[in-house]
Amino acid sequence: MNKITSNMRNYSFGLILLSCMGGMSCTREADIDMTDTDGVVFSANIGQASRRGDNSWTGGELIGMQVGESVKTYRISDAATGAMVTDDEPYTWTSGEYQLHAWSPYTDKSISLTDQSDAEKMFACDLLECNTTVNAQSVQLTFKHKMTRVWYELQQFPGYTDEEANNAVISYYGHSSIKYTEGIIDKEGEPNSEILPRKIDDRHGEAILVPGEMWDKPFIKVVIGGDTYVYTPKHTIATDEERQTGALKEGYNQRYYLKVSKKGIEVSMESSSVGWEDETVAGIKDGNYFTSLPKVEDGSDIQFTYEGINTETGEITGEDKSFSISYTETGNGGLDIEGNCEVKRETNVQSASLSRANGEGSVHKYTISKVASDIKITYDKNYIAVGKYLYDNGTFGTNPNPEGWKTVGLVYKMGASDTDTPDNYKGTDNNNLLSTITGYMLYVGADLPKGEFKWTTENNPTEFATWEDNAERKAGESYHGYIYTQAIRTKLQNATIDNFPIWKAFTELNLETPDGTSGWYIPSIPQLEEIANANITDQVTFEDGNYCSSNIFYSSNSEENKWGATDNHSWALRYNIKAKTASGGWDMDAAKLIFILTF
Repeated sequence: MNKITSNMRNYSFGLILLSCMGGMSCTREADIDMTDTDGVVFSANIGQASRRGDNSWTGGELIGMQVGESVKTYRISDAATGAMVTDDEPYTWTSGEYQLHAWSPYTDKSISLTDQSDAEKMFACDLLECNTTVNAQSVQLTFKHKMTRVWYELQQFPGYTDEEANNAVISYYGHSSIKYTEGIIDKEGEPNSEILPRKIDDRHGEAILVPGEMWDKPFIKVVIGGDTYVYTPKHTIATDEERQTGALKEGYNQRYYLKVSKKGIEVSMESSSVGWEDETVAGIKDGNYFTSLPKVEDGSDIQFTYEGINTETGEITGEDKSFSISYTETGNGGLDIEGNCEVKRETNVQSASLSRANGEGSVHKYTISKVASDIKITYDKNYIAVGKYLYDNGTFGTNPNPEGWKTVGLVYKMGASDTDTPDNYKGTDNNNLLSTITGYMLYVGADLPKGEFKWTTENNPTEFATWEDNAERKAGESYHGYIYTQAIRTKLQNATIDNFPIWKAFTELNLETPDGTSGWYIPSIPQLEEIANANITDQVTFEDGNYCSSNIFYSSNSEENKWGATDNHSWALRYNIKAKTASGGWDMDAAKLIFILTF
């Protein structure tokens, strides 16, 4: 996740040490003369550095230079050439070597960090240090950054307008001031002061903060549309811990991507010790992003096909920063995708480069679009499992309420139920919708109507007067919920829908059929029993009372069924999931709604 396109940017100072002809005393391994008035002339040349926004010195910056116990002050006298002068006795070198310690700025005053609202104020908070060995008349000094540069992007803001996002006020929390003595940062106070960053544009900004730990402390504040959100990194949050969002590292450029909604604030982060230069940070939203490539560790022969990726470097090259990954497999694996992007998963898609191996397995395609960060992709062989949620983009996960996606289903059983086969799932063309049965899931969408509904408001409606395979429906022992639901659909296709409340509620949901599934249907009694016994009780709370089934039958002889149904009347079986009991009742008896699908 931390691949960056730029190279390391450091401060490079070329020191031209011109010795005089006078005598010198010997100190340790080097001959150093700190009193000769004809001593060393220093020249500082900046390479690709960025302590100032235009990659050059402004002139007058003070640099502390220390050898042993001796400290001298140098300053930039020519911003264009980087020439350095000193009012002190200059250092000299004739032979041997000695250690030189340098830092900037050279000051004994507190450095305020709270107002970094423009480039000059922000870069005034940039602290530099260098340790090097002087062993020649020309010595290259390479300075490193002592602080942490933090950058933000307000990336997603559902529930707020573009105008509100553009006017959002974003700030950091940290130390209000520091002292910088001999290259050592002395923190003043606690890291609880609000720091105003430099605003790059409406959605981006940056600041320079003191390295340290911000775990369990307020860190990022967002004020948008009259609402205030504060992000606090926590070790207990897996993504925070993995990305180390609460650790401000010395010399690093850390980029924080913000998602704000009425539910709260979510933050992801990328960091690197490169890319300190202003032009890279300011333009990162238009930069290149990279992705890891999935690997199968268990030896399975899964071949991935990529579009829009340079497979040598991982760089995302697709139009509009999008790419796709396709593969065929017979198992229940899938791809976990992390990063700021949109994801769509499709199953059994037509692909010119992929086909089912020997007619087996399913073709899966993941399309990743609107990429705004590096992407991490891993293959999970247990991607589809009991307790996993299905989202409206076709992916699976463990979060019941993911930001930006709608939760659709919950897997409650893996593997085919007894006597259930793909032949039980016919489409309108009488072809099988499924080639194999992987499992079953329960509809858990937020739009599922609450309360109880009747099968019919009429007494003994003519639509339910006759049924094919009546004995099977009476028995309530078959896993044929899909078949029974399709039969009900046929019976009621010309009926007055208001007279059949359960069917009206089901059809008006207009549930989309996820790829590679049967589509949603009303379960049979054995399928309701499987739901009651499934290991999902910590994810779904079933109310007391009866849930509807698709076991509707017409009783012509009460002695022919075990439910005590009245003669010459239509009946509907129902199931109490909490009590785990089935019962019979009239079709006018109310029950709660429940829908499932097979995949």
